[in-house]
Amino acid sequence: MIEILRRSMILQLALVFAVGILAMVGGAGIFLHSSVTRAVYAQVNRDLIDSARLTLHRLDEDRMKPDKELLDLGDNLYLRVMTPSREVILESKDMALLLPRDTAMPMENWSWWESSRTSGIRIKAVTFRYQGGWIQLARDMHPEEGVLKDFRKAMLALLAIIPFAAAALGFGLLRLGFSPLERLRSKAGDIGPETLQSRIDPSPFPKELDPLVQTVNSALDKLESGFTRLSELNSDLAHELRSPVHALQLGCESLLSRRDLPEQTLDQLVSMMETMDHMGAVIEQMLVLARFEDPSTSISPVTLQADALIREAIAPFEPLAEEKAVSIELATSPGLTLRGDATLLKRALHNLLGNAIRHSPHGARVRISAIRDGEHCLLAVSDQGEGIPAALLGQLGRRFVRQDASRSRRSGGAGLGLAIVQGIARLHHGSLSLQSTEGIGTVATVTIPQS
Repeated sequence: MIEILRRSMILQLALVFAVGILAMVGGAGIFLHSSVTRAVYAQVNRDLIDSARLTLHRLDEDRMKPDKELLDLGDNLYLRVMTPSREVILESKDMALLLPRDTAMPMENWSWWESSRTSGIRIKAVTFRYQGGWIQLARDMHPEEGVLKDFRKAMLALLAIIPFAAAALGFGLLRLGFSPLERLRSKAGDIGPETLQSRIDPSPFPKELDPLVQTVNSALDKLESGFTRLSELNSDLAHELRSPVHALQLGCESLLSRRDLPEQTLDQLVSMMETMDHMGAVIEQMLVLARFEDPSTSISPVTLQADALIREAIAPFEPLAEEKAVSIELATSPGLTLRGDATLLKRALHNLLGNAIRHSPHGARVRISAIRDGEHCLLAVSDQGEGIPAALLGQLGRRFVRQDASRSRRSGGAGLGLAIVQGIARLHHGSLSLQSTEGIGTVATVTIPQS
């Protein structure tokens, strides 16, 4: 989880957003609670002062006697009238419970007293002098304390929910904000070797992404230029090598036609001829790959009968199969058709069949099939050979990568066969996949869209 958080910018920003919202709401809550508390206590003070002035007016100016009528001050207000020696003359019911008579209070003209915040009953009282002695007014603050307590509970509940709600909201907003980047990633991901000339149109994306789109397009310009130069180099190199290799072949053939050479020299010439034949085949394959990798290369697909295509591909390999006692089985869906270039598809099947027969033991079986899979046609070649190591399986299809690098040039190719198959599949907007189990065999499948 920590590693995910460390790597995910969205989660980090959502967490920062949640902490920021929590700090803002918490600060606002503290300020609001403080303001409400001050307002409540100020109102309590005003109630006590107003009640004290009313009581003084009744006693000093109206000459009212200290009787029960004086106790009518309203809810939560309690009165105690005392002589100068602090003997109680009159007091409200429950006054003794709220403010015991022995409570130590300063006896000044006006003095305030407040119970502790931790006490069970919250009281605020004022003691003041009148002509006949002393008066104590007490205010029961239980209702106000209840309101403040409920307010604190509500704030704590809100603060407990806020982080999760803010994180979810921040995550959603960030995902929404990052969606243009995801669309840009998808657009860039759709560009491959066959579509290197494509560029990303910045108009569907927010203006803030224009610099990034321009950078991606600039990188694609450089990549296309480098890829074009590499393809041209591959083609030019193959063309330049073809002529001298052909000249050497002719020279070797001329020497081999002579009958006066020593046997050892003839053997060396035969070995050189085989090497040059191999070099010629590699050059031809490099030229084919250069054509496949040219972005401008395209095919004109026609409707093909899968059964006929496979039978034509098998025919050249029947002598090689008989030599190794390898049986070739054919399996196709009745009436299956596909659209493609017959010459290229047969070449792809030739490469796969050649690999399958070479890697099959004596008396084994090679199976070539064509089946419909939804809107695709699957051309598969399976063998019962030694299989391919898992570490090497993902690399096959790259140039000059062979299953067994130690094989001689006479028994193995240059590692371009599968690369050619892959190039042919791409020209047909398809793909090549390999499945293999060591000691059991390998299945190579070319997937071709049917339309």
